Amino acid sequence: MSIALVHYHLRPGGVTRIVEHQSKALTAARIPHVILTGSHPQQESDLPIRVIPALDYSMMHSHRDTGASALMGQMCASAKEVLGHEPRCWHLHNPTLGKNRLFPHLVKILAESEVPLVMHIHDLAEDGRPENYYHLREHREIYPLAPQIHYLTINSRDLTLLKSAGIPAQQISLLRNAVGPINPTGEVPSSEETSPLVLFPVRGIRRKNLGELCLLAGLAPEKSQFVLALPPGQSGETTSYSTWVELASKQRLPVQMGVVGKEPSSPAGDSTFPAWIHASTHFVTTSIAEGFGLTFLEAIAFGRPLLGRDIPEITTDFRSQGINLQSLYSGLLVPRPWIDERCLHNLLETSLRHLYRSYGEPLADAVVTQTAESLFSGELLDFGNLPETIQLEIIPRAQASPSEILCREENTLIPADEWLNAALERADTNRPEDLDPWSSTAFARAHRDLYDSVTQRRATKPSWLDPREVLLQYLQPERFHFLRS
Repeated sequence: MSIALVHYHLRPGGVTRIVEHQSKALTAARIPHVILTGSHPQQESDLPIRVIPALDYSMMHSHRDTGASALMGQMCASAKEVLGHEPRCWHLHNPTLGKNRLFPHLVKILAESEVPLVMHIHDLAEDGRPENYYHLREHREIYPLAPQIHYLTINSRDLTLLKSAGIPAQQISLLRNAVGPINPTGEVPSSEETSPLVLFPVRGIRRKNLGELCLLAGLAPEKSQFVLALPPGQSGETTSYSTWVELASKQRLPVQMGVVGKEPSSPAGDSTFPAWIHASTHFVTTSIAEGFGLTFLEAIAFGRPLLGRDIPEITTDFRSQGINLQSLYSGLLVPRPWIDERCLHNLLETSLRHLYRSYGEPLADAVVTQTAESLFSGELLDFGNLPETIQLEIIPRAQASPSEILCREENTLIPADEWLNAALERADTNRPEDLDPWSSTAFARAHRDLYDSVTQRRATKPSWLDPREVLLQYLQPERFHFLRS
C-alpha cells in the first residue's frame, strides 16, 4: 500500500496541520507515502514533500501553460521519485473547493482511471464561499461516485448534508481530525492571583464574529482582558477586522486584537503564541461557523476552561464522545426594539440577492420570508445573527444597559453579565485523556482502516453526482448567516 496526499499548499493553517498529522501517522503505521503540494512549508520539514507549483491556488500562479493532463504527469513523476512507483491510492484534500481551476479536470482524470481515490472534504465552495463556486459553475463532473472512491468529512453536519445530496452511505464517512500532540503550557493561572485573560486562539476572519468578542469584553468583570491571537492575514477580510479594532479603541473595551508576534503576553514574557496561551486563564470562542472546531478541543489540551458561543452542528460530535462543554451559550440576545427593523430586512434581502446571484440561483420571495422567520422570530434577537453594521450600533448601547443583554444557556435566559461572571469562575471538568478519540494513535488506525477498505473494493467506471444537489443542501434558509454572505 502506498499513498499520495495532495493539497494546494503547506502554508500555516488547519488543513496543512492535518496533512502534517497524516504524514506522521502514516510514517508511524509504516505506510509509504508522499505529500504533493503547490508550495514549500514555511519551516524546514523532514516530511516526504514534493512541490508542484501548478497545484497551488489559481490566483497565486498562472496555469495557462499547464493543463490537467500535464499536471497529472508531474504528480505521477514526483510520486515515483519518493515511492519508486505510482501510488496505490490518491488522497485529495478539498478537491471541490474551487481554489484551482485545474482540480475539476484532475478529479475527472483520477476518477476515470478507476484508481482508489479519497476525497477529503474540509470546506465546501457551496457553504458560504460563492467566490469559489464561481470557478466550479461550468463543471458538471465535480463529485464522482464509484465503489473505489470514498469521501471523508470532518464533521457530522457535512456527512449528513452530502448523504442527503446523493453520496451513497457506504462511500462516505466521518474522519476525526487529530488534536495534538500539544506542548504543555503550565498550570492555569489562579483566579486569586491574576485577573481573567481570555484568549481567542484564532485568526480574526469574519465568521469568528469579532463583534461578539467585543460585546463580551464590554460585559466582563472589571480587570478582565480579552485577546484575539491573530489578524485575518491575506484573506481579504482586513476591512471588517479594522472596523472592530477601531470600535474596541473608541469604546475603550478591554480587548486586544492581533497580539501574537506584536505584543508581549506579560512584562517578562514574549509575543509568541505559546506565551499567550501560557498567560491565558481561559479560551473563548464566538465563531458562528466552523469546519472542525479545533478551539473546542484545544482548550482541553491546554487545560484552559472554554466559554462562548455553541455551534451544535459541530459540538454534537464532541459531546457524543463525552466532552463536557458546560460554559457555552446558544444565543446572546438583544431587545428587538433596539434594532431598526426596516434596515434589518433591507440588509437581509440585499445579502440574499447577492448570495443567490453569486451562486447562479434564482431567489424566490418565499426564501426571503423563510430566512427572516428563522433568524428574527420573537422579541429578542441573537446578536451573532445580525449584520455587522447593526452590531456596531448595539455595543455602545449594551455598555450603557448591560442588564438588557441576555444569554440563552440550555433554554434558560440569564443576564449576560451574570452568566459571564459565573463562566469565568467555573473550572473545567474535562481531562486530557478525554481527547483519546482524537489522538494520533486513533488517527493512524482510522487511516489504515480507510486505505485497506478503499483499495480492496472492486473498481468501476464513475458516475457523477449533480453538483446542484450539493449546493441546495447548503442554501437552505435556516443556514443563512450575514457573516458568511
